Amino acid sequence: MDWDTRDAALEILLQSAQKHATLDRTLDAVSPGLAHLSQPDKNLCHAIVFGVLRHRNFLDHIIQSFARIPLKRMDLPVLMALRMALFQLRFLDRIPNFAAIDTSVTLVKARNGKKTAGFVNGVLRNAVRRFHTLALPDPHTDLMGHITIVHSIPEWLARRWLARYGPEQILELCRTINQVPPLTLRTNTLKIHRPALSDTFAVAGHPVQLTPLSPDGIYSMESGTRIEALPGFDQGLFAVQDEAAQLVSLILDPEPGHTVLDACAGRGGKSLHMAQIMKGQGQITAMDTDPHKLELLETEARRLGIDTVQCRVLDLMKADHTDFPHYFDRVLVDAPCTGLGVLRRNPDTKWKRSFQDIQRMAARQKKLLNAAANRVAPGGILVYAVCSGEPEENEQVVTAFLKKRKDYVLAPIQDCFGLPMDRYFKTFPNGMNMDGFFAARLQRLTP
Repeated sequence: MDWDTRDAALEILLQSAQKHATLDRTLDAVSPGLAHLSQPDKNLCHAIVFGVLRHRNFLDHIIQSFARIPLKRMDLPVLMALRMALFQLRFLDRIPNFAAIDTSVTLVKARNGKKTAGFVNGVLRNAVRRFHTLALPDPHTDLMGHITIVHSIPEWLARRWLARYGPEQILELCRTINQVPPLTLRTNTLKIHRPALSDTFAVAGHPVQLTPLSPDGIYSMESGTRIEALPGFDQGLFAVQDEAAQLVSLILDPEPGHTVLDACAGRGGKSLHMAQIMKGQGQITAMDTDPHKLELLETEARRLGIDTVQCRVLDLMKADHTDFPHYFDRVLVDAPCTGLGVLRRNPDTKWKRSFQDIQRMAARQKKLLNAAANRVAPGGILVYAVCSGEPEENEQVVTAFLKKRKDYVLAPIQDCFGLPMDRYFKTFPNGMNMDGFFAARLQRLTP
């Protein structure tokens, strides 16, 4: 089905609201219905979707301030249409008020009828007239209310972060989370060096900056440009990958000729980066339980010209010596996690996670790490990584592992890229312009 811009945005928001639906998968599923849209219209669609998810609590606060019906009594499509309109009214300067209101009223009228459309029209026009009367929590007198409403952070998570980081740091973190993240590229060093790729972009009129920590990273300073339209895409000169994710592969430090296992490979960004680090020499086994993700990995490997990655659909927890009759020099466990370190890129996650999810993920992570440890050669390196900053998924997993596995020690991370860290690798969105990651480097002792 072909949608217009706001029909598409509404459909994406409704689908991604389902408990087990991720925004990434939803965007993939609806992409055929967006093919007819111009690039500016696609950009607007994505801006509305991500904006509504980033600012949901703030938008709901506005709705509840100017509507007589409680939010929980509104049909979800009606609530989403109100959020979409208010996001455009408050955050998108180029959208006239009448356009934001009329398009949302039309959406609701088509789905819910004329009466409900009249209700939406009334709420939105009332909000426009009375925005100046909107009461918002003051950070000095009601910090929790300010964080949860103005910065749209779920209360349970805000309490955890406030206790851990303190008032000043949590406000900086929350502001950063609701910003649009940079587009970060990884140079395919098997084909081109970073300075040459940077020059290629400059000649084509695409401004870029070099990442300060990853030697392969480049920030694209343009917004709204299709990845496929960037110079060098068809030639496989670069891949999309956040700087923090690039650093994780460098921490593993695979060498040419090594055998490497990426135990939870997903779409394989780190597998393919490791192939670059190894200069195309050696063998990488990319393992995952999702065959679709591995298909995407293989497609990307062909584009980049990488042939040293072998994909296997296999569950690490069920693998035994018959699946892997030999040890690996390097093993990476980029474990499934709550994803609370990448809320800038996946804002839907914060509305679907709970403290119980952290506990559940941590229990699984401990099992995955122990299973992966059995595949590492004596003297080899095992890296545990997650895109979460929660202690239960970070230090506590590693501490429990080292308490159980006396054949492993925590290995130093080589100078940690100049970052002020000691035992573990940690990055944060605020102040570092990259995703939130945690990693630990573990070495198996030689008998």
